[in-house]
Amino acid sequence: MEENKGSTTAKFLVVFCPLLVGITKHQSGFVIGWSAALPKIQADNSTSLEVADNDVKWLISLTGIAGMVGTLATGPIIETFGPRRILTWIQIPAILFWLTSAFTPYLSLLYFGRIGLCSILIISGPLNPLLVAELSDPKIRGAMLAAEEIAVATGMLIMYAMVQKLYWVTATALAALPASVQFLLSFCLPESPFWDARNGHHKKAEAALMKLRFSKAEAKEEFETLLSSVQAKSQSTVLEQIRELKHCRNYRPVFLLLAIYTLRELGGEFIFFNYTVYMFEKAKVQIDPFMCTILVGVTRTIASITLAFLLDRIGRRPLLIGTTLVCALASLICGVFLLLDLPKASWVPLAAILMYVASYGFGLGPIPWGLTGEMIPTPVRAIGGSICLFGYSVSVFAMSYLFPAMTEHLGMGLTCLSFTASLFALSIILFRWFPETKGTTLNTLEGAFRRKGKTKQQVFTVSGNLENSQDITGCEVTKF
Repeated sequence: MEENKGSTTAKFLVVFCPLLVGITKHQSGFVIGWSAALPKIQADNSTSLEVADNDVKWLISLTGIAGMVGTLATGPIIETFGPRRILTWIQIPAILFWLTSAFTPYLSLLYFGRIGLCSILIISGPLNPLLVAELSDPKIRGAMLAAEEIAVATGMLIMYAMVQKLYWVTATALAALPASVQFLLSFCLPESPFWDARNGHHKKAEAALMKLRFSKAEAKEEFETLLSSVQAKSQSTVLEQIRELKHCRNYRPVFLLLAIYTLRELGGEFIFFNYTVYMFEKAKVQIDPFMCTILVGVTRTIASITLAFLLDRIGRRPLLIGTTLVCALASLICGVFLLLDLPKASWVPLAAILMYVASYGFGLGPIPWGLTGEMIPTPVRAIGGSICLFGYSVSVFAMSYLFPAMTEHLGMGLTCLSFTASLFALSIILFRWFPETKGTTLNTLEGAFRRKGKTKQQVFTVSGNLENSQDITGCEVTKF
């Protein structure tokens, strides 16, 4: 096998390109972590901004609102202009929105800046994992996808720390600096070879794959398979991708991911990271709530870094199922202790939340985003990602908007138990239908759910590997 041994530079590019894309996801961590600034804005008497409790609810919910409004356009925009080009140019509005949020004297402009930043978070949802997956060699794709979660976790931790140590205006303005650097560095990236191939730029696609794969022979084979796939049927327009959704091999992975995103959010993910300060206050944890948010950021960062070393060794399936169950157990413990309200046990909810955060960062958080780039087939990649993101956005809005009312009428204990129910439901779905994608090329993954006959057989083995068998819908699942 001919290896890409030409130079250290060639090997460096194989890692550098997808890694740079993953690092840009820190912007999402900044947007999520900024919610910790809201209590400080409310307590700031030196500003003309008057942020009421109702404003807090809306400002946090804007992520879901931005997603519901813009998510269905995200996929077509990425498909029209190319994921790398979009990644580059969204850095400019990110800078402007951060500065607007920092220096505005008006609440309306604070809303405007927050809407813009939440929109960028929504665009990054399918954009980053899609581009990382398509630029990555299969041997390192898991680690590169895990780098996204490290970037998100690190971004949250940095924002939590800045909010605690600095004036909230300064912390908000400083969040604009990394986007400036990333804007310049992103010009070093190639366009997605899959997007180039779908849009007739075959020479560029082949050249990119040759640079982005360790083995030139495997790159050549991947390009030929990709070329035959896109030449078999044009898939470059939104209408063509919608038509492709009627095929079992295309809609099944999309709806599986949609279920994962929805149930994960109903399991409290967005709440734990956006209402962090308020949750610790309601749980009566006898530690400074802002210090607790830093503990949350540190825990998630450590878990995410650990994941980067294990994802390509252990695999997606056991990590995703295992961490979902641990998150369910953590929310169960938190809910039970809050209901019992035991004296001298206020540390238990804190420990349970940190347990949830660690498990989330170790699998439940980053793996579904990575699967967006891995499992959604090329014929429906843009529209499929938009559908998943729309479900995510609806769930985020529902949870973030209703959470204050849930805690008021049900209490924190029962609210946490509702998270547990959703996470247990998700674990059942994962155990039954989720395949292993470790070390498999994207072209091979696209054949994972093809239709062939209507024999009623089991889809997965006990180990979770894909088998040459069929389920009750007649979708054959190929063994890798």
